[in-house]
Parts: sequence; structure tokens; C-alpha cells
Amino acid sequence: MTTATLNKTVVEPKWNTTQIQEQVTRIYSTQMMTAQQVLAKYGEQAMEEFSNAMRANKINYYRSLNVTTPIELVKAMSEFETNVFGSKIEIWGDDKSATLKYIQCGMWNALKTHGKLNAQQEEQMGAKFEQCMSAMTHELGFKMETKFEGESCTMTFSK
Repeated sequence: MTTATLNKTVVEPKWNTTQIQEQVTRIYSTQMMTAQQVLAKYGEQAMEEFSNAMRANKINYYRSLNVTTPIELVKAMSEFETNVFGSKIEIWGDDKSATLKYIQCGMWNALKTHGKLNAQQEEQMGAKFEQCMSAMTHELGFKMETKFEGESCTMTFSK
């Protein structure tokens, strides 16, 4: 049996949203894990520089959306996470204080599946996530409180 294609064919996208999200989270999570493993060989300074650069990109993204209030921040975060990574998120609040609760985090699930993390690595990743989010929200002019409960994470942002 041959798999040759004799005529030029324009390939059309056929994946549904779930298939796209699964592949985006797979690729992003494996790239992040690979980058972390390589950078670890060059020491803590390389890891910190990488984290700072990634955080700066997030900050620039939210600034480009003109996020100025806690509710605008949780809306922007949840829309991105839900659409790109397939996360399930609840949000509530107002211009003074707003909360984002991960019912299911698509990226966390992908990291666990493709990164094959042990319990210690999961704990370290959770701590790094909290550090990154705290630093990012501080630079955006917000305060953040985080609460982890099992697989769920709740973040409350205020001015």
C-alpha cells in the first residue's frame, strides 16, 4: 500500500477545540519541562532569568489588554486559560476584589501527564506557580492571596 499523494492538496484544519487544546497543552508543557531541565544544568541564575522573562511576557500581555481592575484581570486570565488550555474556571468579584478558582487546570493536567511529576516536583511546581503569579500581579498593581485545596487553586486579587 502506498501513501503517496500525486496531486497537490491543501490541508484543511479538522481538529475540534478539545483536540487543539490537548495538543497546545502537550506541546507547551513538554517545552516548559525541557527548558527547565536544560536551564537547571546552568544553575539557579539561568532558571531565574528564564522565569523573569516568561513573567515579563505575561505582564506585557495583560497590559496590552488594558487590565486595570481585579475583575478585568480574572476575566482575562480565565478567558485565555479556558480557550487555549481547556481549563475549567469560575470567577466572581468586582473592581475592588475578584477571585479566580481553577476547577480543573488544563496546563497542570498536561504537566502531570507529560512531565510525569513525582509528589515533590508537584509541590515545587505549585510553589513556583504561586511565586510567579504573586510577582506578576504585584507588577500589575494588585495583591494576591492563594489557596490550594487538592487539585483546586483559588486566587483572590485586590487593589
